[in-house]
Amino acid sequence: MSYQDDKRELLKLKQGLIEESENIHEEEKPVYELHGKKRVENFFYHYKWHLIAGLFFAAVAVFLIVSLLQKEHGDMRVLVVTKDHQIASEIMFKTGDLEQAFELYCPDYDDNGYIHVDVYNVDLSENPDPQYSLAAVTKVTSEIMYGEAQLFLVDSQGADAVTNGNLSQFVDLGKLYPDVDYIDGVFLKIKDSGFAVNAQYHEACPDDLYLAVRDASESDENSSRSIPAKKKALEMIDNIVTGNYAGWVDDQGRIYGINGKEVRQ
Repeated sequence: MSYQDDKRELLKLKQGLIEESENIHEEEKPVYELHGKKRVENFFYHYKWHLIAGLFFAAVAVFLIVSLLQKEHGDMRVLVVTKDHQIASEIMFKTGDLEQAFELYCPDYDDNGYIHVDVYNVDLSENPDPQYSLAAVTKVTSEIMYGEAQLFLVDSQGADAVTNGNLSQFVDLGKLYPDVDYIDGVFLKIKDSGFAVNAQYHEACPDDLYLAVRDASESDENSSRSIPAKKKALEMIDNIVTGNYAGWVDDQGRIYGINGKEVRQ
């Protein structure tokens, strides 16, 4: 057949006018089977980036799981909620000092010999990223719903955010300690307390920074957690007010539990 005949027959095949041609046949490409080392090399050649990405994410997952399992579980939890941007920035910088100061007044609730207080920071100040702001609000809401954090370190705007403007949701510390001048209603003012001295925050501490205890009740859905956490928070407040230290610091800065002894510096 001529070139033109082949062309016409190929066109008929493409249009479906005929199913097969005696003259035009599609050549099948030979299939090569790889074995041993060549097969492994071929696999790595085609899937090396998939493999590298998979190993990376697997390593990250293992790291997160190990970190979670090895993380110290705190004797209690403190939730820091601030809306003033400057205060929020200072608190982030001072978190380590604040945490250690809390540990001086926190009893060794789990009886493991040392004391650890988890301090969670939530910055509610204006942020151009709406997702960040939503995550911060969600963090506060989830902590309250979960019930572990009943002791709050707040500025006035942060306190309003936690209670939706209803400060009666906090324990009235003024009734418990009517003669303490740095306690006003539901707020224990940080700046004038011995706690600020131990946190190395006495001079720079802003006036608008307070401790408050959420008034958890048996009607809470999470009362099995919130009631014991409230009791711990009130004991912490009492130790701060009375100057009763529940821990001492070793040379490496680790806090160990004691009962009513002076802090060893």
